[in-house]
Amino acid sequence: RIVFRTFRGGAYNLYEKAVDGTTDEQPLLVTPLAKAPQDWSRDGRLLLYSNQDPKTGTDLWALPMTGDRKPFPVLQTRFDEIQGQFSPDGRWLTYASNESGRYEIYVRTFPETGGKWQISVAGGLQPRWRRDGQELFYVAPDNRLMAAPIHVALGTKALEAGAPVPLF
Repeated sequence: RIVFRTFRGGAYNLYEKAVDGTTDEQPLLVTPLAKAPQDWSRDGRLLLYSNQDPKTGTDLWALPMTGDRKPFPVLQTRFDEIQGQFSPDGRWLTYASNESGRYEIYVRTFPETGGKWQISVAGGLQPRWRRDGQELFYVAPDNRLMAAPIHVALGTKALEAGAPVPLF
């Protein structure tokens, strides 16, 4: 299935449709606040989406795709948290936040809160994990594609990020 956002009923809401086109689109999440899909967990159990709240700005929320499907906040602060993506193993979340005064790239533990690490050093947007989770890519303010090595000691929640380097 595919999830998309569309403007209906006065807000951007989330809808889903079978990829093969055999079923009509169905509302997935309809609320008064604007939303946009960000990522699926690799196991397909969670949909990460952004939610625009007039009180807290843009936040990241997760929607369980089974059971009661009750959404829950993943990152909800007075700053914007945007462009979230799950790590390939589902233990981490990367995102951009303007909490420092400009957008920077961060990684935090998931699903529980705990550790948080800033990856970018001079701003960044559009974070993406390498397929094996051992590198993080993002776009720097000067539009260079950056890469930062990521290392996690086995059995720990301690992340070590290497210095970001431009790829091009």
